Amino acid sequence: MKVVVAEGDHERAGYEIGCQVASAIKNNVALFEKEIGHTGVEVKRLVRNFEELSTHSSIMLSRGMSRGSGVPFDAILRFNALQQLIMPEGCTTFAAVGSATPDGKAILLKNRDTSGNRAYKGEGYYQNREVNIVLVLKTDDGNTIVGVTVAGSTGFMMGLNKYGFAAACNFGQTAEISHLSSQELYGISGRTQMLREGLECTSVTDAVKLTLDKLTEASMGTPGMIWFANARNIYIIEGSFDQFALQHVTDGIAVRSNHFALLDHLNDEKAISSWCRKIRGQELAMESFGRIDRKRLIEFSMDHQNGPEANSICRHSPDPEESATVSASIMELEDENPEKSRISIALGSPCKAWRHDQGNFTFQMDQDPTTIPKNFINGTTYKMFFS
Repeated sequence: MKVVVAEGDHERAGYEIGCQVASAIKNNVALFEKEIGHTGVEVKRLVRNFEELSTHSSIMLSRGMSRGSGVPFDAILRFNALQQLIMPEGCTTFAAVGSATPDGKAILLKNRDTSGNRAYKGEGYYQNREVNIVLVLKTDDGNTIVGVTVAGSTGFMMGLNKYGFAAACNFGQTAEISHLSSQELYGISGRTQMLREGLECTSVTDAVKLTLDKLTEASMGTPGMIWFANARNIYIIEGSFDQFALQHVTDGIAVRSNHFALLDHLNDEKAISSWCRKIRGQELAMESFGRIDRKRLIEFSMDHQNGPEANSICRHSPDPEESATVSASIMELEDENPEKSRISIALGSPCKAWRHDQGNFTFQMDQDPTTIPKNFINGTTYKMFFS
């Protein structure tokens, strides 16, 4: 993985991203185009609807990224509209607030799980998995967003902003998609895109409202969950093709694998990994109730019970086309001084990366992004700690 710092208006920031990771963007988009194609009527319809629903900032990021990388704007747009249909994430996410944490303030963990593709070879890939980047996005309105994304994407998989609220997302393994191929999934609103657009808001409630407004117009690209949290509130939005629901937690814990809790009637009962990670996650959270802090969440993130392959929270797989955990992030949220909120990112397998100083870093939102260690910029960290 690499770290990219981009700042200015959204088109300028996109241009800087495009210039800095042009090779990775070209590889990701080219292989994606080969996988999905771009001439079908259905593909064109989905991309058109995606563009209509996107905020101005997302379009400008895409245009800038196109100029910087040399990849055509239409190809960048297709990649962002349809990428989650081809590579849906696994993931396990924890949150705690109020009496569940020592100081009452909310804390959020996401283990990012994703599958690879045997066709992903050459520059910009490692063990058949696409290039990921840690992105620091500074915009003209004074906001800063730090998180994990994919080269070529204008979205975030997980992140934290200057206003002291965090976001993460999960794929939802529902019965309605269990028999569909990736090319047959048909939603429009991408979670990672909505996540970044939410983090551009100045308050967590505005982010939630923006996301719910989008879901009234079009369903998620694939079924799943979007999390938003500040120091005193955790919001979890579950969405499928024709339904969505909202959970608001002000005291206690919330755990998700790829199973819905509110829309549980949609869950695929045969999704064994989701069941195992959900049950194990709830066990860990309840055993540490009242003491859930960064140290505890690191232990959760590295947990191998029922594994260490598909059914554990920290997942490994010898098959590049099966899901494995490729990164993790813990977000500690402050209310009186939101700019003191912190994000810790581990690149590679959490069981290795959290145990070594070179495998993870912690960034406080009022710091200078240039303080992020050099080894995260040149891509060696991910290769060193992913297994």
